[in-house]
Amino acid sequence: MKRSNTSVIKQEKFQIQMNSNRIFLLGCILFGIVLMGCGGKLGKVEIVDVQNAITQAEKAINDALDVKADSLAFEQFERAETELEKSKEALKNKEGIPALRFANLAYSHARMAKYEAIQNSKNAVAYGNLLAKDAVIVELKGDLENQNNKIKDLEKGLQSLENTERNLNNSITTLNNEKQEIVRKNRLNVDRLSEVNDELKTLQNRITQSETEVRNYGNEVKDLTRKLEAADAIAQSASRQKRTAYAEVESLKKQIREQAKNYTTKLAEAQKRNIAVEHSEYLKKQAEEAREYVRQLDSQKPVRTGRTTLSTQQINGGKAALKRWENEWSRKNIKAHLAFYSPNVVINKVHTVESKENPSKLNRNQFESELNDMSKHPWQKTQEKDLFEVEQNSVIGTYRYSRLVTPALTEDDTALYQIWIREIWAHQIQNEWKIYRETWQIFENIPKF
Repeated sequence: MKRSNTSVIKQEKFQIQMNSNRIFLLGCILFGIVLMGCGGKLGKVEIVDVQNAITQAEKAINDALDVKADSLAFEQFERAETELEKSKEALKNKEGIPALRFANLAYSHARMAKYEAIQNSKNAVAYGNLLAKDAVIVELKGDLENQNNKIKDLEKGLQSLENTERNLNNSITTLNNEKQEIVRKNRLNVDRLSEVNDELKTLQNRITQSETEVRNYGNEVKDLTRKLEAADAIAQSASRQKRTAYAEVESLKKQIREQAKNYTTKLAEAQKRNIAVEHSEYLKKQAEEAREYVRQLDSQKPVRTGRTTLSTQQINGGKAALKRWENEWSRKNIKAHLAFYSPNVVINKVHTVESKENPSKLNRNQFESELNDMSKHPWQKTQEKDLFEVEQNSVIGTYRYSRLVTPALTEDDTALYQIWIREIWAHQIQNEWKIYRETWQIFENIPKF
């Protein structure tokens, strides 16, 4: 809008100048007419006056040339030259008044050409300045758009960081909940162990009491046996006493049978108590083994803090390395697959058969041997999307595989699978991501989950 107003103002000034030139030209024409009207009084026009007018016209034409009127005001300049030629031709023919008139017209057109050229030159400079300003405006708009794009990119990066922070907070909450659940289970196990110890003490007291009762019954049986032997001796020495002794013998035999029956019952109860004690001892042993296994798992399980020192670029680099590692496994390129491991890698293996877990550690040779055996089976990946975590300076990937072991022959049968879960811990060593810890969890003959 400002540029348009400036052009209008300049156009008005140019129009005023053109009107002034037209008035001057009209004056010259009127002056020539006056001279023509006064010809009778003055006689013929002086040659000097015509020559002076021609000289002024030539000077005006040269002044117009200095401002490039021949190109910037071509029409007025050409008319000035034409009128000058007419004036000179009239002078040759000794036509004073036409020569003077043509010289004045040449002078007027030269002056108009000069002013028009100057005005056009100024307009050209102004137009060039406007074009330069438009170019600067376009450049500034481009810079502004680039800054806006950078701001948008920063906002997207900030949103990504906020999402990452939210995911980390969720992971921390989940881990805290799991920790609380483990503490609760440990508390329940401790309480249960205390109850088992109390039951074991009660059973031991009962066993001691049963052993005492058995010893007492054994002594009673011995006493009755001696009495029976004495009664037999009395029966043999006297017939009169024989019937009495016989009756006593029968009575003693009955008592012996009853005592033997009681003894057998007590012995069976004692044996049952012994079995209970053995079972309690077995439970105690299993509980101790379970606690030892938990202690081993706790010592082997890496500590999770939910915090990391890695940048977003480093995390993406670690994920890309684990994806290449997994692709080499899928292509069964074991040599390239093993190249991702550090020389001192730690391999933990937990083999679960019929709900019994068998933890072990594999050295490098055992690991490579078992990995080669595993690669011979047709494993299927059971998760669509890879699972990644970050912990301190490590990127963690979890991969789940399965293979069919026993197919379902009928609709009522259940297909059984071998499940293999691999947890990979990798960190950056001299700009390369290396796996320094891996945990295998292998489940035998279970339904696919």
